[in-house]
Amino acid sequence: MITESLMRSTAVLIFANSSQEEMRYKPLQRGEVLFDSLTNTVIQKVKQSKLTYFHISEKHQNGFSFGERFSNAVQNVFDKGFDKVITVGNDTPHLQTAHITTAAKALADGKTVIGPSLDGGFYLMGIHKADFNKEKFQSMPWQKCNLLKSLLDTLQETSCPIFQLPTFRDIDTVKDVLSLVNYIRSISVSIQKLFALCLSVKQQFLLLAEKCYVSVLLQNPYNKGSPVLVHIQ
Repeated sequence: MITESLMRSTAVLIFANSSQEEMRYKPLQRGEVLFDSLTNTVIQKVKQSKLTYFHISEKHQNGFSFGERFSNAVQNVFDKGFDKVITVGNDTPHLQTAHITTAAKALADGKTVIGPSLDGGFYLMGIHKADFNKEKFQSMPWQKCNLLKSLLDTLQETSCPIFQLPTFRDIDTVKDVLSLVNYIRSISVSIQKLFALCLSVKQQFLLLAEKCYVSVLLQNPYNKGSPVLVHIQ
């Protein structure tokens, strides 16, 4: 449960661009609809946490590099009077309200919170104002595979204990969409349908085959004989 004290001291920064801007770097078929839906979904999940939140898109970001824009956005929230900030994006469908409230409680216990991404970055960061150094954050290797390591190295200098959330995959390419279908049951049905729209006919065929394969395995959990063949006419 989020206490009144937490609500006064903690804010969530949703650092997510518009779907048009996302499509400049993540060219997915019908990606505009997908990213609009992902943004609306994460906003709803954040609202359910009861924490104050700020959605900062490219229209309100300041800086030339990604690191500058992100660091300035975090500093901007701190400047509004909050002592703790939780940052999230819009490209991690497995992020739930429970992860946000867990991060808020860990921050209240004096910890820094990290939600790692499989690509070497992070989908969530919870940090105290005293541990945030804007200049150091700007200079980290943003959007590179060693970002998480660099972030952890930087945080170790503050001697603040780190609380780590589960590792999730975010969406950058069609390959990420295909990989996420392995965990489709924990993603909302509406997002599942949008995933299908972003895939080509061939990719949809492979997805359908995989789902059928998993379904048959679940119905016959003790069959360890020949592999199951999926036949679609």
